[in-house]
Amino acid sequence: MPTLIVRHPDGTETEHEFSGELKIGRHDSNDLPLTEGGVSRQHARVFAEEGAILIEDLNSSNGTYVDAGRVSEPTPLTPQSQIVIGDYELRLKASTRPSSAGRKAQVTRAAPALGADKPQVTRAAPALGTEEGSPRATRALPRVKPSAPAGEEAPKRPARSAPSAAAPAGDAPVLRGLTGPWANKTFALKGKLLVGRAPPAAVLLEDDSISRKHAEVERTPQGKVVLKDLGSANGTLLNGEVIGTEPVEIAPGDVLQFGMVEVVYEAGESNNLPVRRDRGAVPVRRDRGGGAAEDKPVAEAGGIPLKRKRLLAVAGGLIGMLLVVGIVSKLTGPAPVPESAVPVAVKKDPSRELQKLLSECRSFSSMEMGNEPQWQKADEACEKALNIDPINTEANNLIRKIKVEKEASAYYAQGQKALSRLKEEEALDTFQKIPKESQYFRLAKVKAREALEQVKARSLDDCKRYLRDSQWGAAVPRCDRYMGIWCQDITREELEPPLGFTLSLEGRVGKRQWRPKDKLYVQFLSARRRMDPNAPPWTCPVSDVISGPGDTANPANKVKEKFKTLYTNKLMYAAMLDYWSGRTTEAIATLQKLRSDYEQASLHGKADELITAVSTVDQLYKTGGTLLQRDEVEKAAEPFDEALELDKRLMGDLYEEARSFYRHNIQQDIADRAYSSGKVWTQREDQRRGCRLWKLGFKFYKGNTDLNKAVGFCSTQGLATFKAAGTCADLQAAADYAVSGDGLEEKIAARREEMKCR
Repeated sequence: MPTLIVRHPDGTETEHEFSGELKIGRHDSNDLPLTEGGVSRQHARVFAEEGAILIEDLNSSNGTYVDAGRVSEPTPLTPQSQIVIGDYELRLKASTRPSSAGRKAQVTRAAPALGADKPQVTRAAPALGTEEGSPRATRALPRVKPSAPAGEEAPKRPARSAPSAAAPAGDAPVLRGLTGPWANKTFALKGKLLVGRAPPAAVLLEDDSISRKHAEVERTPQGKVVLKDLGSANGTLLNGEVIGTEPVEIAPGDVLQFGMVEVVYEAGESNNLPVRRDRGAVPVRRDRGGGAAEDKPVAEAGGIPLKRKRLLAVAGGLIGMLLVVGIVSKLTGPAPVPESAVPVAVKKDPSRELQKLLSECRSFSSMEMGNEPQWQKADEACEKALNIDPINTEANNLIRKIKVEKEASAYYAQGQKALSRLKEEEALDTFQKIPKESQYFRLAKVKAREALEQVKARSLDDCKRYLRDSQWGAAVPRCDRYMGIWCQDITREELEPPLGFTLSLEGRVGKRQWRPKDKLYVQFLSARRRMDPNAPPWTCPVSDVISGPGDTANPANKVKEKFKTLYTNKLMYAAMLDYWSGRTTEAIATLQKLRSDYEQASLHGKADELITAVSTVDQLYKTGGTLLQRDEVEKAAEPFDEALELDKRLMGDLYEEARSFYRHNIQQDIADRAYSSGKVWTQREDQRRGCRLWKLGFKFYKGNTDLNKAVGFCSTQGLATFKAAGTCADLQAAADYAVSGDGLEEKIAARREEMKCR
């Protein structure tokens, strides 16, 4: 059974045996959960196929790397393959021992304790700066290298896998990546290199723990290489020790850590490796992996190796220094550490980051403003939002919407292609697959009209000809095509017999019989019956694309024209278009840009008003949405009402004819939730409360078919209760059922006056 060895960011290793498939990701549902940085919820999978072991990336944010190359398709693995997933390094080895079924062994490959012969089997420690089970911070504090006790050798840094190839002799020195997607990637040291998260950094490390301008590595004219921090948020470490903004000389084999990204400094001339001088003044040669080579005696004197003499001298000196330091610290107390010397972890505000990602997702997936959606970017933004809040309702709804829109986009492109090749019938069938709620429906309706008349005329001609020649087999499908278009504008009474009547296609029509008035329709039904006497009754197919008047006006054009007259300033005009599309973050940013332009001081007051109104609408919309998720429909009505009032002020005359993103979603959301909640209460036999909820949803939106039927039931119940009312309490019950506009409220008010109800 194959085994996957995982090297964790803290240097420990765990082994995971598997058979068939091993899913890897940050979420607990994965077979191999990896919770440190750079790992997506569902990152990759390792699986066996035809005797080979392969790895496949599952559209992760930061990618999966095998031998320093990013994986774009299933890639075979060997025991020599170096796999990088986020801050983890993995490798494959053949299984050498059986394992208990369903159990994963985790072996920490730390150095054994003094006197121990076997490695300890322990649970992997949580990341530095976090508690087990608690959320991991976006950025982590650098690890501070602990000092070793006197007389005891400091523990060695966990060995890294050797680089794939050493730099040839005569090359410039390099920085070689050790972690994440930068593993084994080299950066040549020529002059001064800027390390940072964004250009103009030459060493570009796109990670949240890296500052925009993080550090500098410089090769001086004298051949020395120095490192200095540039005041980064998460600090720069040299061999585990924090450095400051003063240049520090580095030697080959030194490990540099920028935030959470580690690199090793390697000299180019491998045959003339510089010798690093540690604090004990003992010459130590470093190998390319960063570990110290075996110490060699430099000279001998008096038969005693010079190395041993120096070790004894250093040990004696250390003991003396410890005694002096102990006495001084006893007298003076510990020296305070300046706050500026301690790197402080900078945490992003998750709620702000979440709203930014949701705004990006909405923006990239919207075509309201005539832009082509960018599905990949929309997917990435929504996935990142779900990484922050996996149960976020808006993110999950957007993911589902994007799936529908991507399918509709494919159908629309396919229909356009068929139309360009004069395949009108194929185009029409394809356009009819686009759902009405899709953004592409309006465009499909336009294109369908181009093909509709030609398909209708051609199918009508074929239908008549085949019927005339009694070619029933050919006539039925062609007539069916024509009738499917013709019937869209025909009433039900002209297509189906009334209740209690039967269809008669031949002879005289009896007393309880019915025959259509259209002769061609009668001939078509007769042909169907000849082909299959047991065929079910023909019904008109529902097609939103080809039915109706074909009103294809784009509301975005109305909004643009109106806003151009209302907002003559370009920035204000662009901001209000963003607001109408639901891109509030972008709208506020644009208005703030206008606010910072002192040449536009006359518009600052208006910009401030719009910023307040736009941000308030967005906040009220989110508050109401949260209450809806808790099924508190009546409480959600208050912030929604206030948001719609502000929206009406912002949209003006366009409030009704070109609904904004907020009005559209508020009306749809509260109508849907009011109907489902009211249905639950009526099933619990509390019809009064159910009707109160249905009436509330109906007040916000009268276009929900289910709600229309529900309030009709309430109105009927209200009238029955009113007629049987004998007390003021009965009248109150009738009022709970009464629907605005059905006239019952006025009758109840008059009866209350008669009965002198308070």
